Amino acid sequence: MESLRNWLLPLTLGVLLLVWPGPELVDGGYGGIREGSGGGVGVAVGGTLVLGVRRWLPLVALGGVAVCYGVAVGGGAPDSVQVFVFVGDMVAVYSVAVRTGLAVTLRAVGALVCWQGLVDLAVDGASVTVGIGIAVSAALHLAVVGVGRGQAHRTAARERAAARLAGAREEARLAGAGERRRLARELHDVSAHHLTSVVVTVEAARHLAVGRPELAAEALDFAARTGRETLVTVQRLVSSLGAAEGSDDVPLGTRIEELAGGFVRLGQRVEVTGVEGGPAVGARVAEAVFGIAREALTNTLRYAPGAVVRIGLRDLGEGWLALTVDDDGPAGADGPAGADGQARAGGRAGLGSGRGMTGMRERAQAVGGTVTAGPRPGPGPGGGWSVRAELPVQPGRGVRPPAGRSRVLDWRLASHALLPAAGILPAVFLLTEDRGAFELTLLGALSVVQLLPLLWRRAAPWPALAALLTAAWLWPLAPGSVADPWPALAAGACAFTGGVYAVAAYGRDPWATWASVPLAAPVLAGAVSMTAARDGLIDGEPAGVVAVGICVFALTVLLVPVFGCAWLTGFLVRSRRGRIVRREGGELSAVVHETLLAAHLERQRIAAGLRTAVLDRTAEVVTVAEAGRLEDVAPAAREALAAMRELLGSLRDGTPADAAPTPTPEG
Repeated sequence: MESLRNWLLPLTLGVLLLVWPGPELVDGGYGGIREGSGGGVGVAVGGTLVLGVRRWLPLVALGGVAVCYGVAVGGGAPDSVQVFVFVGDMVAVYSVAVRTGLAVTLRAVGALVCWQGLVDLAVDGASVTVGIGIAVSAALHLAVVGVGRGQAHRTAARERAAARLAGAREEARLAGAGERRRLARELHDVSAHHLTSVVVTVEAARHLAVGRPELAAEALDFAARTGRETLVTVQRLVSSLGAAEGSDDVPLGTRIEELAGGFVRLGQRVEVTGVEGGPAVGARVAEAVFGIAREALTNTLRYAPGAVVRIGLRDLGEGWLALTVDDDGPAGADGPAGADGQARAGGRAGLGSGRGMTGMRERAQAVGGTVTAGPRPGPGPGGGWSVRAELPVQPGRGVRPPAGRSRVLDWRLASHALLPAAGILPAVFLLTEDRGAFELTLLGALSVVQLLPLLWRRAAPWPALAALLTAAWLWPLAPGSVADPWPALAAGACAFTGGVYAVAAYGRDPWATWASVPLAAPVLAGAVSMTAARDGLIDGEPAGVVAVGICVFALTVLLVPVFGCAWLTGFLVRSRRGRIVRREGGELSAVVHETLLAAHLERQRIAAGLRTAVLDRTAEVVTVAEAGRLEDVAPAAREALAAMRELLGSLRDGTPADAAPTPTPEG
């Protein structure tokens, strides 16, 4: 199917070329390719073949079209062949713009325009007409490049939307498993250690009871106190499971500030900036940011103790954020900073596992982001270290678009490249008659002024249309010797068509944008009629009020269908764009809801397991300890610990935790 679509266009052009009657048909001749030379047939066949590879080898197709242009123009091929080459040229340029980057496109198209200009100069010689033709060709090529880049941007946007949806679906699939892993870590790190210490302490007190009877009271007090701490911790975890039913957007500011506060208590000087009011991120991305920040702070504590550490979180726009963790180097350092996992000067060698940087990169790659790290200049002799992570606010957003001038130029070219094409029709009316330099310059300036407001058609469509309406009345104000209605009609029609389309596509209150059609048509008709009446005649008749009124009415009738089609096209494009956005938003919302529901169900199951399997047994430890029954404390603690371990096992292997695990007491 794809191959058929690929070859459909070039084969259609070739067939049209074969049946082209040509303008000479009026004079009794054919004038098509069958009257042409063998070179014309070769151009037709060669052009069809090179256009067939435009999707896979766009630059090769463009080069083949350039060769066909040289053969057709240099060999004096019939008009039909030259039209075929012109259309093929536009198709090839469009393919290059869609399938390559802006820099490659501009270089390739620039070389093509230069080549075509040299061919024209070699065939027709140097003249004003040839120069104007080259300028018009450059404008057309620039317009096609803009259309192609716009299509490339739309394709990239669709791919990003699809990747975002796929990432959300993957997150929904892994939501339950992610919750189990996270809660397993918390249970293991907080609660299991407490219960283990109770067992160890009580057993030691029992073995030493004969020689040191005072240890029994201490062991009972420790067991009761630790049991209560465990109860509080588990109850807090159960409460957090019930309260974690917020949105999928996780505020990172509080978590990072709490993390920084913990390292401050360990003696590190940490400064946090930019975390308030930052972008709202998905749960997986929040975990990745938190994990990267924690690992980076841990490295500064290991290798740059006492250094000033700065944590920053910044919104990069377009759904991306940047996390930075920078330090000024260890205090009193006397050597260069090392890499992650190595001893940085002044730090404590041998504390790292060497997998810190790897772990940070894995966390970032899991959500589609990147991490870079390296030395940075610092006030200390040992310099400093910098970690920077760029992550999407939702997983699966793909590669972040490059920033800089090239990106801005690309966007502007895609947005405004049709403006040169809109000026071609007025240029035709300006150049088809012999005009003096002053007249040509003035009418050309008026054409540019007429089209200029279209630059703001997206950001401010109604004001842009108002500016177009105002600029149309500059034509009647031109000196009478250069007043010409045809350039005014051509420039106004092109500009107003773009303005009405922009109002329909981007203006507020879509159903009210139809008013632009009855507003634009009579205004342009009146401006053109007044321009035509400057010499006192309209179509050879005296330009009285009646004649001007008839002219305005006739032009309005002719222009309303044109502007009406422009409005309808813009309205339909806007409606289609809205449907796509609503569909993508609905799909993403549904997947996010599934993610939250899966996480919610997993939290509820785990909370039920904690209540029935851990809380009751831990409460029993506190009860027997407070009752002074030392011999019963260790068995109760073992039973609670066994329940905890079985729950942890069910979380790690993915077994639902909807039922209380059956503990196996340890001997």
